[in-house]
Amino acid sequence: MRILILASILLLAPATALSSEGGPEQGVFNGTFADSLWTVIAFFLLLVVLGKFAWKPLLNSLKIRQEYIQNEIKTAETAKKHAEQLLEESRQKGLQIIEDATKSAQHHRKEIIEESHHETDLIRQRARDDIQHALTSASEQLWNQASEMIQSVGADVLGRAVTAEDDQRLIREAIEKIKATQVGTGK
Repeated sequence: MRILILASILLLAPATALSSEGGPEQGVFNGTFADSLWTVIAFFLLLVVLGKFAWKPLLNSLKIRQEYIQNEIKTAETAKKHAEQLLEESRQKGLQIIEDATKSAQHHRKEIIEESHHETDLIRQRARDDIQHALTSASEQLWNQASEMIQSVGADVLGRAVTAEDDQRLIREAIEKIKATQVGTGK
């Protein structure tokens, strides 16, 4: 900047010296060849000084600014791609979580259904066992009643008191006859 000011003073000094000599007042387009030559030289020197000390630093700073903006754009594009990639990964993870939850729910549903089938089978088995027990109990009661009836019929038919051995023999014979009749009829 100092050089620019110094060059301006040196270039304008001859022009002011010429114009202060007391001659007729000159306009922009009036003057001698020497004045025109000094003006052209001053203009070119000004261009050289401005080019070296003003335009080059200005262009360099603009170039640096342009590179900075381009780097920022590249960084923003990279960040955008990274964000899109993270978004896609998050979406994939979300879908995986949903799929895992669905599989888990289906697995639990299957376990519950299997457990309920198992419990149903246990209830059915208990019911069959209860029915079998009731049948066995009823059959024993029936045989006991049949034995009592046979004893009373035997005492009435024979007209005498039946001994314990006779009683057991008669009971066995009656039971075998009843069983034979049941097997023959398919009951």
